[in-house]
Amino acid sequence: MASVLEPLKPVVALIRQAPEPMALAARLLDLAESGSSGAELAAVLSTSVTDWNLARSALIHADILDMADNRTPCAAVRLAQAQVLTEAAEDSWELVLTVPGFLRRTLADLVAVNGDRSRPRETQATLVEVAATARDNLMIAAPYLHADFVTTLANPLQRVLQTGGAVTVITRALSLTAPERSSANVEAIALLRQVAERAGRAITVRSWEESGLGVHFKVVIADHRLAYLGSANLTPGGTAAHAEAGVLLRGPRVAALSRWLTAVADELARRRLPSG
Repeated sequence: MASVLEPLKPVVALIRQAPEPMALAARLLDLAESGSSGAELAAVLSTSVTDWNLARSALIHADILDMADNRTPCAAVRLAQAQVLTEAAEDSWELVLTVPGFLRRTLADLVAVNGDRSRPRETQATLVEVAATARDNLMIAAPYLHADFVTTLANPLQRVLQTGGAVTVITRALSLTAPERSSANVEAIALLRQVAERAGRAITVRSWEESGLGVHFKVVIADHRLAYLGSANLTPGGTAAHAEAGVLLRGPRVAALSRWLTAVADELARRRLPSG
C-alpha cells in the first residue's frame, strides 16, 4: 500500500500549504467526481497553494492528470486517497534534530537499526520550510538570533509582507538600556527590517529588555497551522553546531501556541510603555 500511495506525497504536500487543507482536498475530490477537466483541477490547486508552479507536475506524478493535462480515469480515486492522507497529517508531529558532527555516526546507527522512516528532520531545513509555507502570518521567536541564519528567512518573510501578511519577531536585549544588550540580536533584527523595507512594509518586533532571559522559547509559526517548537536558537550554532531537539507540529492545535505567542508579544509591548 505504501508504494501505491508514494506518488501522492507531492500533491498532498501542496494541499497542506492551503489555509484550509481539508477543504481544498474535499473540493478537488468533488471536482473530479463531477467530471471537471484536468485544467480546472490544476487551476484550483495552483491558486490555493504557495508553490503554485508545482501543481501540474504534482498532479501528473499522482496519476490525477496525464501528460496532456487530461483528468485520468482514476483521478477521483487518487484524490480520495489524497484526502485521507491530508487528514492523517492534520494534528501530527515529526521529530526535528540538530545533529553536530560528533553525533552523526550515532544517528546513522539508530537509523540503520530502526529503518529510514525513523530518520528525523533537520533543524535548519525545517525552520526554512515552515517560514516558506507562510502566506498571511509568520511568527518568529528566539532569545538568540544571528544574521547568518535569519538571512535564510529573508525571502519567505518578504513574500508574506508583499502579499499583505504580518510578521512578528519576539526576542530579547535590543535596546541601549538593556542590562545585557545583544549585538547579534540587534544585527539580525536590523537585517530583517531591511528586508521588510524592500517590501514596503514593516515587521512587528517585541523584545524583553529587563534583567534575565525573560523569553526563552524557540518557535517559528506559519499561519497558525504549522510550527517548529524546540530547543534550537535561530543561530548557526542552534541549527548546525549544537545537539538540539524539537518537533514540527501541524494542524489546528498549533493555533493555541500562536495565541500564546501573541499574548506574550502584547505583554512585552505593554512593559515597554512609559508608566503613569
